[in-house]
Amino acid sequence: MELNRRDFLKGASAVGALGALGAMGTLAGCAPAAPGEGSSSAGAESAGSPSALNAETVAGKQWSFEIPPEPIADGDIAETFSAEVIVVGAGMAGMCCATSAAEQGVNVIVVDAGTKPISRGGSNQAIGTKYQREMGVDYTPKDALEHVKIEQLAGFYTMDKMKWSRWLQHSGESMDWMIDKMTSRGLKVNLEPPYADPDGTLAAPPSVHNFWNDENPIGVFQGAPLCAQAYADIFTGEYGQEIHFKSKAVQLVREDDNTGRVSAVIAEREDGTYAKYEGTKAIVLATGDFSKDEDMMAKYAPWAYEMFKDKLIFGEDTVDYDAGMNYSGLMPGAGQKMGLWIGAAWQRVFPNPCAINGGVPGPTHAVIDNFWGLNLNINGKRFQNENTNFAFGAMSLLHQPQTTGFGIWDSAYARTQEEWETLGCSYGNVTPTKPLTPEELIASWDANVEAGSYFKADTIEELLDQLEGINKENALASIERYNRFAEQGYDEEYQVNPDILFPIGTPPFYGSKTTGSTFLCVMGGLRTNENLQICEEDDTPIEGLYCVGTMIGDFFAGTYNFGLPGQNLGACCCTLPYLLGRDLAEL
Repeated sequence: MELNRRDFLKGASAVGALGALGAMGTLAGCAPAAPGEGSSSAGAESAGSPSALNAETVAGKQWSFEIPPEPIADGDIAETFSAEVIVVGAGMAGMCCATSAAEQGVNVIVVDAGTKPISRGGSNQAIGTKYQREMGVDYTPKDALEHVKIEQLAGFYTMDKMKWSRWLQHSGESMDWMIDKMTSRGLKVNLEPPYADPDGTLAAPPSVHNFWNDENPIGVFQGAPLCAQAYADIFTGEYGQEIHFKSKAVQLVREDDNTGRVSAVIAEREDGTYAKYEGTKAIVLATGDFSKDEDMMAKYAPWAYEMFKDKLIFGEDTVDYDAGMNYSGLMPGAGQKMGLWIGAAWQRVFPNPCAINGGVPGPTHAVIDNFWGLNLNINGKRFQNENTNFAFGAMSLLHQPQTTGFGIWDSAYARTQEEWETLGCSYGNVTPTKPLTPEELIASWDANVEAGSYFKADTIEELLDQLEGINKENALASIERYNRFAEQGYDEEYQVNPDILFPIGTPPFYGSKTTGSTFLCVMGGLRTNENLQICEEDDTPIEGLYCVGTMIGDFFAGTYNFGLPGQNLGACCCTLPYLLGRDLAEL
């Protein structure tokens, strides 16, 4: 009997959305209330019935995506291709791996469901690179220990430290390689500014690299698609390899009745015919996340599913394989499903972490900041130490009533520093994008007021009247307390660093309102060892099957928190695929 999403969520409602499956075991041990204690005897009998969802019954059921389709018959295969390595997915991770392997003389074919190489974002974390040295940044793996440990602690220390170690040892080498490849195709490298946390906890030196050109100067946001295309140009032009677009991978071929080696992948082409791609060395999956599959989200990321299910648009027919920055779900989990169907295990970290960010908007000291000034919820109450980044700030915001927050500041806030970082700024100011002066910053606030994203008034009372939904009386009291904390240099409520405590008293006054946050993708999937081999439940590697990119299992935990900005592109889409390409050449 198949367990559908509705049945699952009906049973899960007893324990809440967070960790719904993880908590199922507790249901069996919950004694039903006796008659006269808030429950009828009929209700008690129902709770103990064989059809009740508990640890034993849920273990015997399958989700729709876990049920493998009928194998595609050899007679339905219109064409067969063979190469040493088949890479499924022409995103940045897949193209990096394919290019690395091809450089070593490996014959590679890339298969992709879309029409072009594509990726999202642009920030690549790397430590000890030649460009850092050129810019006077002395940062080594030894220096990075504190930042790496904070990241791992933020993920409950549950992520795979062996993969992190491989990244840390080789990120400088792989980024130097990437710089050579990208600049050979006319792209320019940029080192993003450091993250300056006055408490030091989240502070990080300039270690994030992005790539840009004159047509697309904002490398932090526009660079990844440029890199994916550059890899593809090198892969096909310099190394003479093939990319087969409009070919959607649908099944893996594992020998010996799904107990032996994975030897091929079958793809459905635009005309409805099937092509088989045999990999004599390896099949590498680089198919991205599973946020377009509702049931996978409900099972593996239940907290995020409950929070974002009204914003995500589910279904295979809604997938755009050429999508850029899309906040309604990205990919349908094709690689994860194909792996499950031939015996791969799911990652250990539960639930799967997601890339969620936003926080409370307002003037920020860095591109990835939550607004460091006064944050209030709809009850007019502060709810966190505002000095955090936009990922951690978003997580706090999502726990507030109606997931709504407000930022409040005054005109004098613009002059609390001499210049303000903007999207696209670089360490050394070598890109076309420059920081703003206080006057330019105020002009940008006024532009946001005109656009309707900020609010402005001559008095605090008038400003609060514009902030729809906020409890005005409580908000006035919170502002009064905040001003007192700023004047005395000590925040009695949240201990915000006194260096960034500024009174709200100089008109005109500004405010912002935000509800919810952005959801980009969900991280991880199949169980993956440090060599990127996909494994069975007992951790035995499945011969011939690997994965790279966002779908690498157990690399992240908790949430994708930007404590080390650009870690997914830098580690999962650059360093680890680069190493895998080189390793495959040695098989």
